[in-house]
Amino acid sequence: MSKALGMRCVWGLCGVLMSILALASVTRAEVSIDVSGSVLVFPKVLWTGLEAPLNGTLALDRDTVIQITNTSNNMVHAHCFYVDARPDFFGNPVWQITDFTIWLTRQQPTHWVVSQGRAVNPNDGFGNDGSGLDPGAIPPVSEGFEGELKCIQADASGTVFGGNNLKGEAVIRSADGEVSKYNALAILANPDAAGGEPANELRLDNSPNNFGEYNACPNTTLLDHFVDGANDPVIEQHNNIWCADDECPVRTYLTLVPCSQDFENQQFSSVTVQFSIVNEFEEIFSASTTVACWATFRLADVDSPSGRCTQSGDTCTNDEQCIDADEGFCAKQSVFSLGRLATSTAFTRITPVALDGGVLAVAEQAHFNNLDNVSDGQTTNRSWAAWNPQAIGNRFDATDPAQGGPAGGPVVDIITIPDFF
Repeated sequence: MSKALGMRCVWGLCGVLMSILALASVTRAEVSIDVSGSVLVFPKVLWTGLEAPLNGTLALDRDTVIQITNTSNNMVHAHCFYVDARPDFFGNPVWQITDFTIWLTRQQPTHWVVSQGRAVNPNDGFGNDGSGLDPGAIPPVSEGFEGELKCIQADASGTVFGGNNLKGEAVIRSADGEVSKYNALAILANPDAAGGEPANELRLDNSPNNFGEYNACPNTTLLDHFVDGANDPVIEQHNNIWCADDECPVRTYLTLVPCSQDFENQQFSSVTVQFSIVNEFEEIFSASTTVACWATFRLADVDSPSGRCTQSGDTCTNDEQCIDADEGFCAKQSVFSLGRLATSTAFTRITPVALDGGVLAVAEQAHFNNLDNVSDGQTTNRSWAAWNPQAIGNRFDATDPAQGGPAGGPVVDIITIPDFF
């Protein structure tokens, strides 16, 4: 074989390989935390407000820093929506939407603190906080905010655009410097199909078996976690002074957001999810809950809304009630608890019921320590650690009758944005 012919063969193989990779990037169904996408979802965004510590000075409790990067060499625009999901007087989500638009120059990162937002100031990101060029005016959230942030890539005219150029991270921080960080979930677009009519409806129906607009949401979320009531093994073994009375519990919190959302009509979606819990003896337990708009909860809250303080036995609904009263922690007899599972760790599969839409998840652990002091009462510290649980499968194929799914499927999650964009 001549050298020229050999080189043509090499380049020909490279061309075939690149075609296969390009096809795979379009057809695979993926909601990613490590590559850029066209829809960014920050499931857990908090600003709990201002508190007055013992010294009388004001300090932030828990606030969130949003980081977004344009990974392309072109300017990128995005429509963003804050969803205020805190409960009203009747326990229903407020579902109040605040929208804004950002634009990023090529390869530009930016960030802002949600309690402060970001005004248009050409000098604010240089020599100060490193946040770079202004992305546009970003409003602050109101005190007590809990909910999510979603950003959708668009072109300069405001039309949704499947460029897959956005990547993000969120840092939930406290005034004492304690931080908890997770990656935004990026929903990838099919560049050849995104923006189809109606343009304001983003269909999450792209999968290995269907040529759709945006990648389908995961079918199942996998969660490895400490069981409720298990002690932190590090504190228990190496610093038992701060684990007085064998009380240094680990609490696992889960935040779930339905994949379908209607920002046009400001109507939230509800999804019922099932939990399949496996302990270290491979015994299987189950539970379920309904997510309306947005939900964040301690795992034990799923089936045990109330419990007992470990030192007094008084009724409680959360740890803060017992800590404030110097009565230990709020222990619950839940399917997620040490008393039921009998092992310190467990593995949980989280799957929506048959024909409900998908959900996106972020998990967070609170690690407590406890030092009982007769004169000063209970002294308790808490540290948070967030992470992105693994996800498998996709909701479209899992509910497609042609793929063995239930009759009435497949389920197509849809994000509807206002027409005026």
